Parts: sequence; C-alpha cells; structure tokens
Amino acid sequence: MDLKSKIEKILRKFPYTISSEIRDNIVFLYGEVESYQDWVEIGLAVGKIKGVEGVVNKIKWEGYPEEKIRKREERRKKLYEENKDKIIREYDVVIIGGGVIGTIIARELSKYKLKIALLEKGSDVSLGASKANNGMIHPGVAPPKNTLKRKLNVKGNAMYDRLCEELGVRFKRVGSLWLITPRTLQKYRKYLPGPLYKFVSAYVFPYIVKLKGIINGVKGIKVIRGKKIFEYEPKATRDAWAALYVPSTGILDPYELVVALAENAQANGVEIHLNTEVVGFIKQEDKVKGVVTTKGTFLTRYVVNAAGVYADEIAELAGAREYTIHPRKGVILLFDKALKNWVRHCVAELRFPAPKHSKGGGINPSIHGNILWGPTAVEIPDKDDTSVHREEIYEVLERYKNILPEFPTNKLIRYFAGVRAPTFTEDFIIRPAKWVRNFLHVAGIQSPGLASAPAIAEYAIEQLKKMGLKLEPNPNFNPRREPIPTINEMSLEELNAKIKEDPRWGNIICTCEMVSEMEIVEAIKRGAKTLDAIKRRTRAGMGTCQGSYCTLKIAEILSRELGVPLSEIVKENNGKLFDGAVRGEKL
Repeated sequence: MDLKSKIEKILRKFPYTISSEIRDNIVFLYGEVESYQDWVEIGLAVGKIKGVEGVVNKIKWEGYPEEKIRKREERRKKLYEENKDKIIREYDVVIIGGGVIGTIIARELSKYKLKIALLEKGSDVSLGASKANNGMIHPGVAPPKNTLKRKLNVKGNAMYDRLCEELGVRFKRVGSLWLITPRTLQKYRKYLPGPLYKFVSAYVFPYIVKLKGIINGVKGIKVIRGKKIFEYEPKATRDAWAALYVPSTGILDPYELVVALAENAQANGVEIHLNTEVVGFIKQEDKVKGVVTTKGTFLTRYVVNAAGVYADEIAELAGAREYTIHPRKGVILLFDKALKNWVRHCVAELRFPAPKHSKGGGINPSIHGNILWGPTAVEIPDKDDTSVHREEIYEVLERYKNILPEFPTNKLIRYFAGVRAPTFTEDFIIRPAKWVRNFLHVAGIQSPGLASAPAIAEYAIEQLKKMGLKLEPNPNFNPRREPIPTINEMSLEELNAKIKEDPRWGNIICTCEMVSEMEIVEAIKRGAKTLDAIKRRTRAGMGTCQGSYCTLKIAEILSRELGVPLSEIVKENNGKLFDGAVRGEKL
C-alpha cells in the first residue's frame, strides 16, 4: 500500500471530510472538525504512519482563532516592511531561539571560526520550556526504536558530567527508582488471576523494561525487591513489589544551564540579541539571505530554527513549513526545602500502558533541595498558556500520592507550567529543510530534549556541515565559564575574605535562599535586567516566602545598577513590576 492509500485509510476512521496532500513525504491536511482534540488526534494518527516525515495540520476546528492569527500575520507583515532595509550585520549562522537547544548549538558553533548571532524574542534566554521543566536528565530507557530521541538521549546523558564541569553548573546523578506496584499492570489484571498477576508484575515485567533499556544502550539497570527497595527510598509506598534502579539519571537546574551556555557562547564570540523577534525572511530563489526582525535584518549564510513552540511558524515564514507544533502543557508542583530528605532519587510508579504522550512523570529532588511533583501532559491550543488551575494541582497530587503516601503536601510553595513543542510524528526533527537550502530545522524538541541537548547540538552541527558550512576550529575557544560565587557554598573563612573585599557580600537580600547583594550585582553585570532574570541566576525570591521579603530590595538594586527609575523595573518581558509612580516619581 502506498503512502497516499495509508493516509486515506486512516482518515476514513474519523467522521469528517479531510483531504490530504503529500509533498516529499510531508503530509498537508485540510478540512474542518468539531474540536481541538479531534484536530490533535487526526494529526497524531497520520504522524504514526511509516514514511510520513512531517504533518502540517491546516484543519480548522470549532473555535479556531482565525481573527487572532490574521492580526498576528498583519503585525508581522507591518514589522517586516519597517525593518527589512535596516541591515544589522552579516553572519555565517543565525540561530533563532534562546532556550537550551539554541544556546547549546550556539556554544557548539563557537568552537569554530564563525560569525554567529542568536536571536531571542524575549527579554532573557530560557523563557520557554527550558525554564519550566523538572531539570531531569533522563537515562534513555523510554524513547521508542527508530527515533532520533532514542539515538540522542543516551549519548546526550553521558555528556553532561564534562559539560557541567566546564560551565560550572551544578549536576548530580541521583538515579531513578521506578516502582512496580499492584497498580502497574492494572489494565491486564482481569487476564491474570490471583498470584499470576503478582508474578507477572513483579518478576516478568521489570525484566521487559530492563531489556528495553539495555537495547537502548542504558547501562547499570538493576531489578530490586523486598527490603532493598526501602534502602534506596525509605519513605516509598510499602505496597511496592519490585523496582528498577537506573543509575545514570541526573538532575540540574535547567535555566542555570541555559544561562551558562549563553554566557560561554558569548565569551567565545557569539552575539546574543534579546527582545529581537523574527518577523520574516529575505530570500533569493531557494535560499535565505536575511532574517528580518523587530531590530532590523541579519544577513546570513545559514539559519538554525530552534524556536521551540514557534518553530512551525518560523518555518512557515521561510517557506519551509514541514510540521505543525501541537502545544502540550505540563504542570509541576514545587515543595519546600524542608522536605529534601523525603526523596533521594527520581521516583516514579510504573504504569503500563503509560499515560498518553508522556513517560508518566513522578517525584524528583531538585539540585537545590526542593521536591518536584509532575509534570502532567495536556494538549492545549494556546502556545503561551502557562496558567495553572486548581483542578490541575489536585490532578498532580492525586496522580503521584501513591508513591510517597505520607508526604506532607501542605508544604507546597509554588506551582508552574511549561509548554512542550511536539510535532505530530512525536520525534525530534533535526534536518535540512526540504525546500530552503540553507535552513536547518531543530524542532519537535520535547522530553527527553534536555537530556539529549548536548548530542542534539553535535548532530545539528553535523547537518550544517553536510549543508556546506565550512568548520575551521577556533584556536581561542575557551570551554570554561566561572559561575557567580554563592555565599551558600562558601566556608566561613571564604565569606569573611569576600566581605573584607566588598561589604556587599555580607548584605543578605534573600534570607530564604541566602543570596547576598553582591551576587545580585554580579548577575546584573552579566546581563540580568529583569527581576526574574535575577531570580534565575541567583535564586533570590525562590525560597519559602517566594519573594515576599526580598522583591522590593532586588528592584531597588536593579534600579541603582541600571540607572533607571524604580517604576521602570521589569519583572519579565516588558511587564513592569510597579503600576505607577514609586516614592514620589513623576511619570
């Protein structure tokens, strides 16, 4: 059966008239459906067909935001006309997107003699999914065969020890502990009477999972039972029949990593342009000649599209649309550091079949001592929807309560959401564009994207080389980056010496996280210009009181160091902290 016939067969299963068009194994879908969920399900069904390399879903659903899309397109066209003739400079490579993928590719490219620009529409790097995940470096057991996820996950995981040591980023291999309980194979219980159910769950299923991990290249997986489980996790549920221990799982602070990558890339010659939104491209035949932004036009020989949830729209602007992003929100709960001894590993309860489009989530320690629950996985139509609702919080609590039954959930101090950027093929898309010769897609990067990031960067550079980019080593490349010193990690002698150098080291601004004035000043010197940028670099405001004590103090330091009125201090992305004059200022 040819590809067209396979697609038509799948589409006939849905109660709608949907037409399709195939171009170079990219499937374009057209029609109308009743709901957004139907739009998602049709796209996913087509994306699963062998031979389909991308799905561009142009189907409309009831409530389709046509007017919003029209206004966005009109705005981009207006900004394009205003800025296309303002030439900034000429580059070898322009990277679009300042998340972990954009910044790690920028750093990897800075190893060569190239003129590189990274464009980020936000006021800081790491403002998308990179700042709103649990910081888990997945071991690589979950990705299915014949996927880039599988190829790059294990390789990327193994690269983190050296990468984090070079960048001064805190990283720890805590390992995963996956519990097998009476709920693990619940769907199949009716087929496995009595003791047979427990035998299959506790003695057969763990080895199936272990075998999958071994095939994927994950080392050191162990199956444990009985008291051994509680030596690993003393507070785990007592109804655990068995568990799998995977030692290579790691944890880090994702935005600390992105900031470090950006700083190191910048130190090695990469230009980072913030508040710079891409609104179009200047093309000559089938090549991009310039990237048009709200700041002007960046002439370039190659473009790397690492724009996350907006990668499909950026590709559309370039005439390189080969996929549609369907946003998937994940909610995470953050608990107080006082509970840090409640969990030692990344702990999850295995459920088979796994929740749709998700590896299942769990309870994880953070590199700073907090405990994280989540994430969820919910399809949403709005790429910018990071809201968290009461029912979503209860869903997380209900979903993971069996892992640590006695956990004091009243110590919740924060909840947040990130939006993943999957395509309908549910795999990474890292390849040259089919219809634009110098445009590289780095799209569909969802979990395990963070774990795979170092390998993704290497793979992307290989693709650029195949596209014709000449790579001459940069003899001045310095892989090392010094982090901001933190008084939390200083001995008393070291702190006293620092205070003698500058008394601001002894002025504690954030008492929850023990952040000094000098750490905040150093963050500002390194480019932090907003309240949240300070928070990501120093953790000031991330403690138990969530900034109720230190926010105004940080704003005052920002005002002083940046030389702007207090009323002009921004929380994030041009959102001012204060609404009106402050302390007698005249606006």
